[in-house]
Amino acid sequence: MNRWFLPVLIVFLVAMLSGCGRNIPLEDLTIALILGIDLDEENNLIFSESSPVFNKEAKQSAETYQTETKSIRESRRYFDSLSTGKVTAAKIQVLLIGKRILEHEDWFSILDTVYRNPAFSINTRVIVVDGPVSNVMFYEAKDKPQLSLYLKGVVDNNIDRTRTVIATLQTLHRQMYEKGITPSLSEIKKDGDIKLTGVTLLDKKGKYVDTLGIQDSSLLVLLKDEQKEELTLSMPMAKLIEEAGIFHRNELSLDVVKANIKVMTSYEQGKFHFNYKIKLAVNIIERLFPADSVKEKELQKLIENELRSRFEDVIKKIQENKIDPIGLGIHARAFQYEQYKKVEEHWGEALAHSNINVSVDVTIKSTGAIR
Repeated sequence: MNRWFLPVLIVFLVAMLSGCGRNIPLEDLTIALILGIDLDEENNLIFSESSPVFNKEAKQSAETYQTETKSIRESRRYFDSLSTGKVTAAKIQVLLIGKRILEHEDWFSILDTVYRNPAFSINTRVIVVDGPVSNVMFYEAKDKPQLSLYLKGVVDNNIDRTRTVIATLQTLHRQMYEKGITPSLSEIKKDGDIKLTGVTLLDKKGKYVDTLGIQDSSLLVLLKDEQKEELTLSMPMAKLIEEAGIFHRNELSLDVVKANIKVMTSYEQGKFHFNYKIKLAVNIIERLFPADSVKEKELQKLIENELRSRFEDVIKKIQENKIDPIGLGIHARAFQYEQYKKVEEHWGEALAHSNINVSVDVTIKSTGAIR
């Protein structure tokens, strides 16, 4: 055993020394943090890349380039020729995709090299841009953090507040190849500042179908049973008559402090049936109508009816577009496997003809410190 000790020790030391020799100073690296993909008005592919600048003498905190080319790998050669340091894409945090790209069915193949590269993080946030991607890539604001952190923060903050879906390279890949669900991605827009506009819905081939606003995005997350701790909903109580004047309105805002979502799946009379039972514990945080205009029990029923109507609107939009961002196909496969296998190749159409019923049970835990 002793005769092997010295050779093993030598190999270990050589490996350590060679590893130390490859260390590169941070200021000599170009670390790409954002990758953008878009189409111009003539349907030419436009790739862009943004990296922070670590040189103290630099006037700008980031260097951003864009080029017209055929693929991500080809664009890298262009970016490498312009960069002042050794380029690495292992730390890309955000992938921006222009909505123009999503108007075509065959766009997903563009990302082939991303999934083949083992250094590329599968936790990279995938975000849809409503408008030119360049508007976001070249956005600079003195009162904002570095752009990649800013974009990631905008999305992650809204995920924590149950306003958008979790969308990474890993979840996108799963949703593109899983037959029982269709992709959904966070959507942003550059309108002065960069803001979240909702959730982009795609069909099974990745083509853009529709966008859900912030409120409907929260309802989608609830239907997916992926809600976080914080969720605020605002809604008009349509049954209440708005009083004269500009202050006594029928608006109500509430915090959902607990959500219990159950889905019962069955197959009867040639179609699937999904019965949602949604139980919500809520706190009233804002009420712009007089307290004596409705009793608490009646208010509870009004909230249940309003939420049920909103859930039904989201489900109607999903069925009309023959998509399944909720993942009800996964429920169907789990509980009605034989029937699901017959329709899995055209699940969107099968879901469009399914019965999806929603019941909402609301418990008001608090109406605030002052009545």
